[in-house]
Amino acid sequence: MGSKRLKYSDIEGLAKKNPFKKGIIDLLEPLSKNLLKYRLKIVPESLHEPAALIDFLDYDFYLAFKTDGIGTKSLIADKMAATMRQEKNRSPREIIKLYAGLGIDLIASNVNDLICLGATPIAISDEIAMGDYHKFLDQELVKGLYTGLKKGSLEAGITIPCGESPTQVDIIYPDAINVTASAIGIVRPKSKVVLGQDLAAGDAIFALLSNGIHTNGLSLARKIVQKLPKGYFTKFGRTTVGEELLKPTRIYVKPVLEMLNCGVKIHYMSNISGSAFRKIARAQKDLTYVIEKIPKVPGILKFLQNLEGMPDREIYETWNMGLGFVIFAPPSEESLMARICRKYKVGFMKIGYVTHGRRQVIIKPNNIVF
Repeated sequence: MGSKRLKYSDIEGLAKKNPFKKGIIDLLEPLSKNLLKYRLKIVPESLHEPAALIDFLDYDFYLAFKTDGIGTKSLIADKMAATMRQEKNRSPREIIKLYAGLGIDLIASNVNDLICLGATPIAISDEIAMGDYHKFLDQELVKGLYTGLKKGSLEAGITIPCGESPTQVDIIYPDAINVTASAIGIVRPKSKVVLGQDLAAGDAIFALLSNGIHTNGLSLARKIVQKLPKGYFTKFGRTTVGEELLKPTRIYVKPVLEMLNCGVKIHYMSNISGSAFRKIARAQKDLTYVIEKIPKVPGILKFLQNLEGMPDREIYETWNMGLGFVIFAPPSEESLMARICRKYKVGFMKIGYVTHGRRQVIIKPNNIVF
Protein backbone atom coordinates (compact mmCIF):
# COMPACT_ATOMS: atom_id res chain seq x y z
CA MET A 1 0.00 0.00 0.00
CA GLY A 2 1.37 3.42 -0.90
CA SER A 3 4.39 4.34 -2.99
CA LYS A 4 6.97 3.81 -0.28
CA ARG A 5 6.98 0.68 1.84
CA LEU A 6 7.65 1.24 5.53
CA LYS A 7 10.71 -0.16 7.27
CA TYR A 8 11.00 -0.55 11.01
CA SER A 9 14.50 0.95 10.96
CA ASP A 10 13.09 4.10 9.34
CA ILE A 11 10.75 4.58 12.31
CA GLU A 12 12.96 3.55 15.21
CA GLY A 13 16.41 4.61 14.05
CA LEU A 14 17.89 1.44 15.53
CA ALA A 15 21.32 2.00 14.04
CA LYS A 16 21.65 5.32 15.87
CA LYS A 17 20.98 3.70 19.24
CA ASN A 18 23.91 1.33 19.17
CA PRO A 19 26.69 3.90 19.76
CA PHE A 20 24.86 5.14 22.86
CA LYS A 21 24.48 1.63 24.24
CA LYS A 22 28.14 0.92 23.56
CA GLY A 23 29.14 4.16 25.25
CA ILE A 24 27.15 3.31 28.36
CA ILE A 25 28.78 -0.12 28.61
CA ASP A 26 32.23 1.46 28.23
CA LEU A 27 31.35 3.93 30.98
CA LEU A 28 30.41 1.13 33.36
CA GLU A 29 33.93 -0.23 33.67
CA PRO A 30 35.36 2.72 35.63
CA LEU A 31 32.09 3.34 37.51
CA SER A 32 31.81 -0.26 38.68
CA LYS A 33 34.86 0.29 40.88
CA ASN A 34 32.68 2.45 43.12
CA LEU A 35 30.96 -0.69 44.38
CA LEU A 36 34.07 -2.48 45.61
CA LYS A 37 34.19 -0.49 48.86
CA TYR A 38 30.81 -2.03 49.73
CA ARG A 39 32.03 -5.54 48.89
CA LEU A 40 29.86 -5.47 45.77
CA LYS A 41 30.82 -6.14 42.18
CA ILE A 42 29.16 -5.97 38.76
CA VAL A 43 29.34 -9.36 37.03
CA PRO A 44 30.98 -8.37 33.71
CA GLU A 45 29.54 -11.34 31.82
CA SER A 46 26.05 -9.96 32.47
CA LEU A 47 26.61 -6.62 30.73
CA HIS A 48 25.53 -7.95 27.34
CA GLU A 49 22.55 -9.75 28.83
CA PRO A 50 18.98 -8.42 29.28
CA ALA A 51 19.68 -7.68 32.96
CA ALA A 52 22.80 -6.79 34.93
CA LEU A 53 23.99 -8.81 37.91
CA ILE A 54 25.43 -7.38 41.12
CA ASP A 55 27.60 -9.80 43.09
CA PHE A 56 27.29 -9.57 46.88
CA LEU A 57 30.78 -10.91 47.48
CA ASP A 58 30.19 -12.02 51.07
CA TYR A 59 26.93 -13.83 50.30
CA ASP A 60 25.79 -16.62 48.02
CA PHE A 61 23.47 -14.68 45.72
CA TYR A 62 23.39 -12.22 42.83
CA LEU A 63 20.96 -9.31 42.49
CA ALA A 64 19.58 -8.92 38.96
CA PHE A 65 18.52 -5.44 37.83
CA LYS A 66 16.94 -4.02 34.69
CA THR A 67 14.69 -1.32 33.21
CA ASP A 68 12.15 -1.66 30.41
CA GLY A 69 8.89 -0.31 29.08
CA ILE A 70 6.09 -1.05 26.65
CA GLY A 71 7.19 1.19 23.79
CA THR A 72 4.42 2.85 21.81
CA LYS A 73 1.75 0.25 22.56
CA SER A 74 -0.07 2.74 24.80
CA LEU A 75 -0.84 4.92 21.77
CA ILE A 76 -3.09 2.18 20.41
CA ALA A 77 -5.08 2.04 23.65
CA ASP A 78 -5.34 5.84 23.70
CA LYS A 79 -6.56 5.99 20.11
CA MET A 80 -9.15 3.27 20.62
CA ALA A 81 -10.35 4.71 23.93
CA ALA A 82 -10.88 8.15 22.37
CA THR A 83 -13.03 6.66 19.62
CA MET A 84 -14.99 4.41 21.98
CA ARG A 85 -15.87 7.34 24.24
CA GLN A 86 -17.65 8.96 21.32
CA GLU A 87 -19.88 5.91 20.91
CA LYS A 88 -22.81 5.94 23.33
CA ASN A 89 -23.19 2.15 23.48
CA ARG A 90 -19.66 1.56 24.80
CA SER A 91 -19.17 0.32 28.37
CA PRO A 92 -16.41 1.75 30.63
CA ARG A 93 -15.30 -1.87 31.12
CA GLU A 94 -14.24 -2.04 27.48
CA ILE A 95 -11.92 0.94 27.94
CA ILE A 96 -10.58 -0.41 31.24
CA LYS A 97 -9.70 -3.65 29.44
CA LEU A 98 -7.65 -1.75 26.85
CA TYR A 99 -5.39 -0.25 29.52
CA ALA A 100 -5.29 -3.34 31.75
CA GLY A 101 -3.33 -5.12 29.05
CA LEU A 102 -0.65 -2.43 29.21
CA GLY A 103 -0.10 -3.09 32.91
CA ILE A 104 0.48 -6.77 32.19
CA ASP A 105 2.82 -5.83 29.33
CA LEU A 106 4.94 -3.75 31.69
CA ILE A 107 5.36 -6.62 34.13
CA ALA A 108 6.11 -9.08 31.32
CA SER A 109 8.71 -6.91 29.59
CA ASN A 110 10.74 -6.78 32.79
CA VAL A 111 10.32 -10.21 34.39
CA ASN A 112 10.77 -12.11 31.12
CA ASP A 113 14.22 -10.53 30.87
CA LEU A 114 15.15 -11.23 34.49
CA ILE A 115 14.48 -14.95 34.23
CA CYS A 116 16.91 -15.21 31.29
CA LEU A 117 19.73 -15.11 33.84
CA GLY A 118 18.10 -17.64 36.14
CA ALA A 119 16.83 -14.90 38.44
CA THR A 120 13.60 -15.10 40.40
CA PRO A 121 11.79 -11.76 39.91
CA ILE A 122 11.08 -9.96 43.19
CA ALA A 123 9.73 -6.47 42.55
CA ILE A 124 9.30 -3.62 40.12
CA SER A 125 9.14 0.14 40.52
CA ASP A 126 6.83 1.54 37.86
CA GLU A 127 6.80 5.00 36.31
CA ILE A 128 3.57 6.07 34.64
CA ALA A 129 4.35 9.46 33.11
CA MET A 130 1.70 11.75 31.60
CA GLY A 131 1.90 14.81 29.41
CA ASP A 132 -0.93 16.52 31.29
CA TYR A 133 -2.08 16.13 34.89
CA HIS A 134 -5.70 15.79 33.78
CA LYS A 135 -4.78 12.46 32.22
CA PHE A 136 -4.47 11.07 35.76
CA LEU A 137 -8.15 11.94 36.27
CA ASP A 138 -9.14 9.48 33.55
CA GLN A 139 -10.76 6.82 35.73
CA GLU A 140 -10.86 4.09 33.08
CA LEU A 141 -7.19 4.59 32.22
CA VAL A 142 -6.02 4.58 35.84
CA LYS A 143 -8.19 1.64 36.86
CA GLY A 144 -7.13 -0.29 33.78
CA LEU A 145 -3.41 0.24 34.32
CA TYR A 146 -3.46 -0.77 37.95
CA THR A 147 -5.77 -3.71 37.32
CA GLY A 148 -3.21 -4.94 34.80
CA LEU A 149 -0.27 -4.28 37.09
CA LYS A 150 -1.95 -6.31 39.82
CA LYS A 151 -2.81 -9.19 37.51
CA GLY A 152 0.68 -9.26 36.00
CA SER A 153 2.32 -9.11 39.42
CA LEU A 154 0.26 -12.04 40.68
CA GLU A 155 1.19 -14.05 37.60
CA ALA A 156 4.90 -13.25 38.00
CA GLY A 157 4.91 -13.60 41.79
CA ILE A 158 6.30 -10.11 42.45
CA THR A 159 5.39 -6.96 44.37
CA ILE A 160 5.36 -3.22 43.55
CA PRO A 161 6.66 -1.41 46.67
CA CYS A 162 7.27 1.95 44.99
CA GLY A 163 6.77 3.90 41.81
CA GLU A 164 6.45 7.33 40.27
CA SER A 165 3.68 9.17 38.39
CA PRO A 166 5.20 12.38 37.02
CA THR A 167 3.55 14.96 34.79
CA GLN A 168 6.05 15.88 32.06
CA VAL A 169 4.56 18.90 30.35
CA ASP A 170 6.05 19.69 26.92
CA ILE A 171 8.06 16.44 26.94
CA ILE A 172 5.12 14.06 26.56
CA TYR A 173 2.11 15.00 24.44
CA PRO A 174 -0.90 16.03 26.59
CA ASP A 175 -2.95 13.00 25.55
CA ALA A 176 -0.09 10.48 25.77
CA ILE A 177 1.42 8.32 28.51
CA ASN A 178 4.83 6.69 28.90
CA VAL A 179 4.83 3.39 30.77
CA THR A 180 8.17 2.09 32.10
CA ALA A 181 9.57 0.28 35.12
CA SER A 182 12.73 -0.97 36.78
CA ALA A 183 12.83 -4.48 38.20
CA ILE A 184 14.97 -6.59 40.49
CA GLY A 185 15.38 -10.32 40.91
CA ILE A 186 17.62 -12.69 42.82
CA VAL A 187 19.81 -15.61 41.76
CA ARG A 188 20.28 -17.81 44.81
CA PRO A 189 22.57 -19.68 45.13
CA LYS A 190 25.07 -18.25 42.66
CA SER A 191 25.51 -21.66 41.08
CA LYS A 192 22.06 -21.26 39.50
CA VAL A 193 23.12 -18.33 37.33
CA VAL A 194 22.58 -18.72 33.58
CA LEU A 195 24.99 -16.69 31.47
CA GLY A 196 25.65 -19.05 28.58
CA GLN A 197 28.70 -20.55 30.24
CA ASP A 198 27.58 -24.06 29.22
CA LEU A 199 26.06 -23.16 25.86
CA ALA A 200 27.70 -25.34 23.21
CA ALA A 201 27.34 -27.04 19.86
CA GLY A 202 24.91 -29.92 20.18
CA ASP A 203 22.41 -28.03 22.31
CA ALA A 204 18.82 -28.00 21.13
CA ILE A 205 16.85 -24.78 20.69
CA PHE A 206 13.42 -24.84 22.32
CA ALA A 207 10.71 -22.20 21.89
CA LEU A 208 8.02 -21.01 24.26
CA LEU A 209 5.44 -19.53 21.93
CA SER A 210 4.13 -15.97 21.86
CA ASN A 211 0.45 -15.03 21.81
CA GLY A 212 0.74 -12.01 19.55
CA ILE A 213 2.94 -9.01 18.87
CA HIS A 214 3.88 -8.50 22.55
CA THR A 215 5.56 -5.06 22.96
CA ASN A 216 8.02 -4.81 20.07
CA GLY A 217 7.53 -3.52 16.56
CA LEU A 218 4.42 -1.52 17.51
CA SER A 219 5.63 1.65 15.81
CA LEU A 220 5.63 -0.13 12.48
CA ALA A 221 2.32 -1.85 13.19
CA ARG A 222 0.68 1.49 14.01
CA LYS A 223 1.89 3.06 10.78
CA ILE A 224 0.48 0.16 8.76
CA VAL A 225 -2.89 0.14 10.53
CA GLN A 226 -3.31 3.88 10.01
CA LYS A 227 -3.74 3.15 6.31
CA LEU A 228 -6.86 1.05 6.93
CA PRO A 229 -10.19 2.91 6.52
CA LYS A 230 -11.42 1.70 9.92
CA GLY A 231 -7.99 1.66 11.56
CA TYR A 232 -7.84 -0.30 14.80
CA PHE A 233 -11.53 -1.12 14.53
CA THR A 234 -11.01 -3.14 11.36
CA LYS A 235 -12.63 -6.52 11.87
CA PHE A 236 -10.21 -9.37 12.48
CA GLY A 237 -12.06 -12.63 13.03
CA ARG A 238 -14.17 -12.27 16.17
CA THR A 239 -12.22 -9.23 17.37
CA THR A 240 -10.60 -6.16 15.82
CA VAL A 241 -7.08 -5.37 14.67
CA GLY A 242 -6.64 -3.08 17.67
CA GLU A 243 -7.72 -5.74 20.17
CA GLU A 244 -5.28 -8.21 18.63
CA LEU A 245 -2.41 -5.72 18.90
CA LEU A 246 -3.31 -5.01 22.53
CA LYS A 247 -3.22 -8.65 23.62
CA PRO A 248 -1.08 -8.68 26.80
CA THR A 249 2.41 -10.10 26.54
CA ARG A 250 2.72 -13.64 27.82
CA ILE A 251 4.58 -13.97 31.14
CA TYR A 252 6.98 -16.94 31.17
CA VAL A 253 8.08 -16.81 34.81
CA LYS A 254 6.23 -19.85 36.16
CA PRO A 255 7.29 -22.44 33.56
CA VAL A 256 10.88 -21.22 33.39
CA LEU A 257 11.39 -21.13 37.16
CA GLU A 258 9.85 -24.59 37.48
CA MET A 259 12.27 -25.89 34.86
CA LEU A 260 15.19 -24.44 36.79
CA ASN A 261 13.92 -25.78 40.11
CA CYS A 262 13.28 -29.23 38.62
CA GLY A 263 16.89 -29.49 37.51
CA VAL A 264 16.47 -28.96 33.76
CA LYS A 265 19.97 -28.36 32.41
CA ILE A 266 19.34 -24.96 30.87
CA HIS A 267 22.43 -23.57 29.15
CA TYR A 268 21.07 -20.21 27.99
CA MET A 269 17.82 -18.28 27.58
CA SER A 270 16.71 -15.37 25.44
CA ASN A 271 13.53 -13.31 25.63
CA ILE A 272 12.46 -12.61 22.05
CA SER A 273 11.79 -8.88 22.08
CA GLY A 274 13.43 -6.18 19.95
CA SER A 275 15.27 -7.55 16.87
CA ALA A 276 13.08 -10.67 17.03
CA PHE A 277 14.80 -13.79 15.63
CA ARG A 278 18.19 -12.07 15.84
CA LYS A 279 17.84 -12.39 19.62
CA ILE A 280 18.43 -16.14 19.23
CA ALA A 281 22.12 -15.32 18.77
CA ARG A 282 22.31 -13.01 21.79
CA ALA A 283 25.00 -15.05 23.59
CA GLN A 284 28.49 -13.65 23.09
CA LYS A 285 29.83 -16.86 21.55
CA ASP A 286 30.96 -17.97 18.11
CA LEU A 287 28.17 -20.44 17.49
CA THR A 288 25.66 -20.94 14.70
CA TYR A 289 21.97 -21.33 15.48
CA VAL A 290 20.09 -23.43 12.95
CA ILE A 291 16.30 -23.06 12.92
CA GLU A 292 14.63 -26.07 11.28
CA LYS A 293 11.03 -25.36 12.27
CA ILE A 294 9.26 -22.08 12.82
CA PRO A 295 6.19 -21.59 15.02
CA LYS A 296 2.77 -20.86 13.62
CA VAL A 297 2.77 -17.12 12.99
CA PRO A 298 0.11 -15.20 14.96
CA GLY A 299 -2.62 -14.23 12.53
CA ILE A 300 -2.35 -10.50 13.21
CA LEU A 301 1.34 -10.47 12.29
CA LYS A 302 0.76 -12.32 9.03
CA PHE A 303 -2.12 -9.95 8.27
CA LEU A 304 0.10 -6.88 8.75
CA GLN A 305 2.95 -8.41 6.77
CA ASN A 306 0.68 -9.11 3.80
CA LEU A 307 -0.95 -5.71 4.08
CA GLU A 308 2.37 -3.91 3.80
CA GLY A 309 4.07 -6.43 1.51
CA MET A 310 7.06 -6.87 3.79
CA PRO A 311 9.64 -9.56 2.92
CA ASP A 312 10.24 -12.38 5.39
CA ARG A 313 13.78 -11.27 6.16
CA GLU A 314 12.65 -7.88 7.40
CA ILE A 315 9.67 -9.19 9.32
CA TYR A 316 11.64 -11.88 11.17
CA GLU A 317 13.94 -9.22 12.62
CA THR A 318 11.03 -6.94 13.54
CA TRP A 319 8.19 -9.02 15.03
CA ASN A 320 8.46 -12.19 17.10
CA MET A 321 6.49 -14.20 14.49
CA GLY A 322 5.28 -16.65 17.12
CA LEU A 323 8.52 -16.93 19.07
CA GLY A 324 8.15 -15.63 22.64
CA PHE A 325 11.06 -17.05 24.60
CA VAL A 326 13.94 -19.34 23.65
CA ILE A 327 15.72 -21.91 25.82
CA PHE A 328 18.95 -23.69 24.90
CA ALA A 329 19.40 -27.08 26.54
CA PRO A 330 20.51 -30.65 25.80
CA PRO A 331 18.03 -32.51 23.55
CA SER A 332 17.40 -34.99 26.38
CA GLU A 333 15.60 -32.26 28.39
CA GLU A 334 12.76 -31.91 25.88
CA SER A 335 10.26 -34.26 27.54
CA LEU A 336 10.37 -32.61 30.98
CA MET A 337 10.29 -29.11 29.49
CA ALA A 338 7.28 -29.97 27.34
CA ARG A 339 5.43 -31.41 30.34
CA ILE A 340 6.03 -28.24 32.38
CA CYS A 341 4.84 -26.01 29.54
CA ARG A 342 1.67 -28.06 29.15
CA LYS A 343 1.01 -27.59 32.86
CA TYR A 344 1.04 -23.81 32.40
CA LYS A 345 -0.70 -23.90 28.99
CA VAL A 346 2.27 -22.35 27.21
CA GLY A 347 2.97 -23.48 23.65
CA PHE A 348 6.27 -25.33 23.34
CA MET A 349 8.30 -26.83 20.51
CA LYS A 350 11.83 -27.74 19.49
CA ILE A 351 12.83 -25.42 16.66
CA GLY A 352 16.48 -26.18 15.98
CA TYR A 353 19.98 -26.78 17.22
CA VAL A 354 23.32 -25.13 17.97
CA THR A 355 26.38 -26.00 15.91
CA HIS A 356 29.97 -24.89 15.38
CA GLY A 357 30.47 -21.83 13.19
CA ARG A 358 30.42 -18.08 13.22
CA ARG A 359 27.79 -16.26 15.24
CA GLN A 360 24.67 -16.28 13.09
CA VAL A 361 21.06 -17.45 12.89
CA ILE A 362 20.04 -19.61 9.94
CA ILE A 363 16.28 -19.89 9.41
CA LYS A 364 16.10 -22.82 6.99
CA PRO A 365 12.36 -22.78 6.16
CA ASN A 366 12.60 -19.17 4.98
CA ASN A 367 16.16 -19.26 3.62
CA ILE A 368 17.17 -16.37 5.90
CA VAL A 369 20.55 -15.78 7.53
CA PHE A 370 21.12 -13.13 10.20
